[in-house]
Amino acid sequence: MTAKSAMLLVLILVLVDLALFPLLIAWLHRIRFTQLIRDEGPASHKSKAGTPTGGGLMLVLNIAGAVAAYFFVMGRTGLTRLDVATVVFVAVSLLSGFLDDWTKEVKHRNDGLRGYQKLLIQTAAAGLFFYLAYPSIIPTLHLASGAILLGGWAFYVVAMLYAVGMVNAFNLTDGLDGLLAKTSLPPFAVAGIASLLHPSGLAGILPLAAAAFAISFLWFNGTKASVFMGDTGSLALGSIFVAWTFASGNQLSSLLLGGLFLGEAISVMIQVLVFKASGRRTRVFLMAPIHHHFEKLGWTESKIVDRFFVVSILFVIAGALTMTWR
Repeated sequence: MTAKSAMLLVLILVLVDLALFPLLIAWLHRIRFTQLIRDEGPASHKSKAGTPTGGGLMLVLNIAGAVAAYFFVMGRTGLTRLDVATVVFVAVSLLSGFLDDWTKEVKHRNDGLRGYQKLLIQTAAAGLFFYLAYPSIIPTLHLASGAILLGGWAFYVVAMLYAVGMVNAFNLTDGLDGLLAKTSLPPFAVAGIASLLHPSGLAGILPLAAAAFAISFLWFNGTKASVFMGDTGSLALGSIFVAWTFASGNQLSSLLLGGLFLGEAISVMIQVLVFKASGRRTRVFLMAPIHHHFEKLGWTESKIVDRFFVVSILFVIAGALTMTWR
């Protein structure tokens, strides 16, 4: 795919999304597929109750558009094992997110699938991805010097932990109006550009579809949001990033490219570990994930989103530099 056709794909998807999002939002309103707010969440979030959620369903259209472009623009005649693995991984992630959102609506409270159920589905999805992608994804992790850091089963163990962890990191970041959509734009943009230089199959086209979704979604999700993407969108976006990471061989660089999301996830892990280790007496952050900590400090949502966007850009620049050195 050329740079011109890639930009055209993004432009078309953004315009189509912008035209269809009002219809999707109206439909979500009509079926009362709306956001429920946690009692323990920030008090300022109470006003968000009743906002339609499940906006991530628009990603289905973008993914279909990316697959169509993969066949017709790039002249593909079939899917490789890596392509199939990518489609299955992203589809399972999106569907599991939708199931979680739907379960919340059925229960009428802000907890959908149980934690162990989510973990089982995500682990199975990641395992299926690596199984189907073999031998396209070689189970070896190299340093820039060429030295082997991980190989064999050790690679798969770490890769599974990474895949499940990064998908959840995207999900945890989706906690403020426009936060995930805005902070995911830089890494998806770099992933899309990198895939033009070094094609990695369908996994290299999907970041363009994700970037288009993020751009159009921001029109409706900025403060004050008209729709939320829900787990449907956040888990799908995370899986697209993970699929590209392994298909392109940028595992180490992705730690920086997705550094902001990892920071969100690590803040939750630190909060839980310290809280339990101290006998439920000590908290490192006022609230986790860390974006809620800044809310508690009095920062406005727009200030947090803008500053996290800057942080994401800095992480992505650092990650892109490591990709260049490699």
